[in-house]
Amino acid sequence: ELYDRFFAKAFPLLTQRLGIVYTPTEVVDFINNSVEFLMKEEFSSSMENENVHIIDPFAGTGTFITRLLQSELIPKENLLKKYKSELHANEIVLLAYYIACINIESVFDDLIESSSYQPFEGIVLTDTFQLYEQERDLIANLLPDNSKRRMKQKKKNINIIIGNPPYSSGQVSANDN
Repeated sequence: ELYDRFFAKAFPLLTQRLGIVYTPTEVVDFINNSVEFLMKEEFSSSMENENVHIIDPFAGTGTFITRLLQSELIPKENLLKKYKSELHANEIVLLAYYIACINIESVFDDLIESSSYQPFEGIVLTDTFQLYEQERDLIANLLPDNSKRRMKQKKKNINIIIGNPPYSSGQVSANDN
């Protein structure tokens, strides 16, 4: 809620344009659990399975990924592999990107109780809508590690998309005719 209020006051036009909204954790949990239910019912699979890649393409502060980690939908013995190579998140707003990194990494650290820091390398500072429209991103020279993660993500077979799309009432895209 703090993030939502901060952006609404500090950047009202950006908030309106990108559709930055706070999603209650109860709704996030419902969506994550619904995806798991559908995976089992319709695909005889699970989010915990090996090589099932999950992405939040509009991560905001990382709530969907953090709640997924906390939900026990992915058993503790599978968390490290999922975290290191099968969980992905994209965010376009720099402040939100950093908050998401901190939130995801700290939740993971609390769950694993490791003595060494494990960075979340599945997050990319990018516009998900434009991810495949150009070979090289505009900030590749400024953030080479981010660019490498972006290219790596593009090669993955993403199976599950969780999260909320960016939206706002009456939003008009530059691509709309």
